[in-house]
Amino acid sequence: MTVYRVAIDRDRCMGDAICTALCSNWYMDRDGKASYRQETISDSEYESNHEAEISCPAGIIEVRKA
Repeated sequence: MTVYRVAIDRDRCMGDAICTALCSNWYMDRDGKASYRQETISDSEYESNHEAEISCPAGIIEVRKA
């Protein structure tokens, strides 16, 4: 099993919430910026997190092998 790590540059988040629409690991925090629920994800969670990564208009989400 491959383990992945998600990261976000919250300072640059535009708050458009595309990531939350594509992946249940992402949510909008009280400050209107995206946050993740789990930093470490499994193979089964990779695809939806990767979709959030490539769909982010600010390009601030990263999903990489841990």
